[in-house]
Amino acid sequence: MTILLFLPVMLVYGCKKMIMVESPKNQLTTDKVFADSVSASAVLLNTYASFENKFEPNYSTYIGLYTDDISYTGSEINNSEYYNSRLTSANPTNQNTWSFLYSAIYQCNDVLSQLQANSSLSKSLVRQLTGEARFLRAFAYFYLVNLYGDVPLLVQTDILVTAKAKREAEAIVYDAMIKDLNEAKVELSSSYISIGKVRANKLTASALLARIYLYQKNWILAEKEADEVIDSKLYTPLEAPESVFKAGSKETILQLWNQNGYITNSGSIVAPSSTSIPQYTISQNLYNIFELGDLRKSSWIGIKSIVTGGVGKNYYYNLKYKNKTASISNPEYLVVMRVAEQFLIRAEARAMLGNTKGAVDDLNVIRQRSGLSLLPTSLSIQECLEAVVKERRVELFTENGHRFFDLKRSGQLNAVMGSYKSTWQSGTSSLLPIPKNEITYNHNLIQNAGY
Repeated sequence: MTILLFLPVMLVYGCKKMIMVESPKNQLTTDKVFADSVSASAVLLNTYASFENKFEPNYSTYIGLYTDDISYTGSEINNSEYYNSRLTSANPTNQNTWSFLYSAIYQCNDVLSQLQANSSLSKSLVRQLTGEARFLRAFAYFYLVNLYGDVPLLVQTDILVTAKAKREAEAIVYDAMIKDLNEAKVELSSSYISIGKVRANKLTASALLARIYLYQKNWILAEKEADEVIDSKLYTPLEAPESVFKAGSKETILQLWNQNGYITNSGSIVAPSSTSIPQYTISQNLYNIFELGDLRKSSWIGIKSIVTGGVGKNYYYNLKYKNKTASISNPEYLVVMRVAEQFLIRAEARAMLGNTKGAVDDLNVIRQRSGLSLLPTSLSIQECLEAVVKERRVELFTENGHRFFDLKRSGQLNAVMGSYKSTWQSGTSSLLPIPKNEITYNHNLIQNAGY
């Protein structure tokens, strides 16, 4: 990795109020930022890095708390709101999530605008950066619509427009994502232009499209896009569980580079010492689902026995990422897309299309890697779908909010969470609140029900 490309770009796209962004006097002007290939690339690389060090340190853990993946042993109010699935509109983490995602979208919109007007960069570079900006914009919107429902759809940087933007229907935002990703597939390189899989390529766009089509129940296109990713052979065979989250993992489709070789939030998800209770623990509900002999359970879940008042208790914690100090020789980068998910997407799509043998074949790729017995090809459609749900649960736990989104798209969220948490509110908890500050400054925004 060329470290120069990850030097911070002095074009800070922070969110003031909603998307009102000002340029401090000590920042480079856009004509300087887009003057050459290194500085132009650095703008987008800064966006990738921000997903790892600004969005993710809160997101996956807190959404795991919000569902039944993670339990909480502390008492901090902000965390407890997530654990009880009862956020207030003033919750600071929720504000940061909304603000970061729109900040990333602003960056992408600005990049697209600047590239369109730029004549000093090569056509091939403009094409690649345009594709990456479209991918990252769609990536941010994917999380926004699944967390908040209808959201403002912003494709420009004019603050007079963005500061008063109304919420658009989810379907419209999804259409915009699909358009971005299909255009990105044309613009992006088929190979990775970075050292490591830390920048989007054509198949990265296909992988996100497969996920989006799955959520829209467009089984044919979900299978088609997953086919493109899997059949490329670029990400298979699957790694052994202990190697999945390493920087050089073959099954990675996109990971976010970190110069220290450990993910930013590792200090909170890895148990800090042999005698301290982990703050975030794997729920007993999740732990009990794993089959006997599942290598994912032994590799991805740590166990700590703590004796308190003469009584011992086991605490289980997330061990997908094992580094919590700098590791240049054996680095771990945050994985945001990997081919195991594509097998699960294709398995679900195939089952819904009546191809149960194909669905079982895909599930067995995952199970074989995990040291489990293979499923029989005689499974019914319903049995296939139940197997997909189970495999998604144990394969993708604590990653990118998959559990929350899977329960929502299957219509099982209120039933499952209502029986798991007495604090769950069926009419409210399926969406997070629009942050209070956004409502205050933009009177065109309407709050989600119940907040």
